[in-house]
Amino acid sequence: MVKYNNLDTLTMLVLSSLWYMLKKIIPSELCLSCDVCCRFLDKKAALRPLFLPHEITSKIKSHLDKSRRVKLAPFQDMYACPFFSAKNYKCSVYSKKPFDCQLYPFTIMFDESGKKIVLGIDKKCPFAANPKNQDVIKNYFYYLTDLLERERIASLIAKNPSFISNYQDDVIKFSYLDNLTKRIITNPKKSGFKKISLKDRAMFEKAGYCFVNLYIWKKINPVWWKENYEELEILVETDSGYVDFNSLKKFPDYIYLTQDLINLRSGKYRHKRASYNYFSKNYKFQYTPYKQNMKNDCLKLFSKWARSRKQKFQDPYYHKLLEDSFSAHKLAIENFKRLGLTGRVIKIRKKICAYTFGFEITKDMFCVLLEVCELRFKGIAEFIFREFSKEMIRYKYINTMDDSGLENLRISKLSYHPINLTL
Repeated sequence: MVKYNNLDTLTMLVLSSLWYMLKKIIPSELCLSCDVCCRFLDKKAALRPLFLPHEITSKIKSHLDKSRRVKLAPFQDMYACPFFSAKNYKCSVYSKKPFDCQLYPFTIMFDESGKKIVLGIDKKCPFAANPKNQDVIKNYFYYLTDLLERERIASLIAKNPSFISNYQDDVIKFSYLDNLTKRIITNPKKSGFKKISLKDRAMFEKAGYCFVNLYIWKKINPVWWKENYEELEILVETDSGYVDFNSLKKFPDYIYLTQDLINLRSGKYRHKRASYNYFSKNYKFQYTPYKQNMKNDCLKLFSKWARSRKQKFQDPYYHKLLEDSFSAHKLAIENFKRLGLTGRVIKIRKKICAYTFGFEITKDMFCVLLEVCELRFKGIAEFIFREFSKEMIRYKYINTMDDSGLENLRISKLSYHPINLTL
C-alpha cells in the first residue's frame, strides 16, 4: 500500500489529474533543442523543480532536499537537474515529471513585497522570448490563471506552500493569484481565527449575530471568527480576500405583522387572497412537516426551480446567486434540526412541489429563511407562505430577510406590504 504523507486520497487523485488537465503550447522539438531547460547557473536556483508529495517515488526521493526541490549536480560550467540526461538531453522521468515542470516556463512566485502571489513566465525560455508567440502565451496565461484559481486546485497548492517560488526579477509577471494569496499569505488561521461550525451557534447568538444565515452560506463565503475582548471578530472569505463582516454592505430586511400575513385583509391583499384560494380549491395536496427522508426530493425541486428562474430572469448576478444558493439550501436542509429550523412541504400526487424553512430570531419575531415552489401550480407560493405564517401566530412579526439587491425579489417582498425595513 502506498502512503501519501497524510494527504487524503482525493487530494492525490486531483493532483495526479493535473498532468492531464494542462494543455501544452510549446512544441516538443523546441524543448529538445533548448539549452535552457533543466540547467541552472546557481546550485540553489529558486526555479529548480519541486516535487509534490504524491509525485515522490523511492527513486526520486534521494535526489531531493528537505524542501522537496531537486539537488542540482555540476554540468559543464553550470548545474543540471539530476534527471537530465547529458547523453540525449532528455528527462529520465519525463512520463512522471512533476507539476512544477509541467508549468514551466510559467511559474508561480511571490511578488517583490512578498504580500502577493503572482503567475509569471521565465524570460530565459526561448519560446517565451520570441515575440511571435506573444498572443499564444497571453491566451495560455488566461487559461492557467483560471485553472490555478479554482477552489480545489488552489487549496491543494496551498497545502504545499514551498511550491511557491521566491521573487525572481527575470520572470515577467502576468497576474495576481488572489485565491492562492488568500490561502497562503493572508490566511486568518495564522491570527487565531477559526472557521465557523455548528458548535459555535450559542456563541454567535449570544453576541447578537444571526448564526443560521452565516452558517448556511459558509461554502460560498467561509466565515472565520475569534473572540476579541468578549466580542466576536468575524471575517468573511470573498473572492478578493477576507473582509470584516461588519463592514460588508447589508440590504434591509423585510418585516411584516404576522396577523396581516394570516388575514390578508383589505384590497391591497386582494391578489394574494385570490391566488391562495385558487390553489386551495383546484389542487389535491398535503401540507405537512418536513422529514429528513425528504431531503433529496427537496434538492431536486430546488434545481428544477432554479432552472425556471434563470429562464425567466436574465440578470447574470441573479443567475450566480441561484447557483450559489444550492449549497446554502443543502446545508440548511441537511442540518435543519441542529440549526433549530422548522420545515414544511407541500405534496401534490405524493411529489414534493414546495418547501419552506424558518427559525426564531427573537421571542417576537420569526424568520422565513427559505422558500421554493414549483410555480406551475398557481397560488402555491401564496398558500405555503400564508399557512406557514398561521403556524407562527405566537410571533408578532415575520421577517423574510433581504432582497440581495435583486429587483424581482424586491417587488415580490414589497407585494406583501412590509411595515418596516430594518437592518
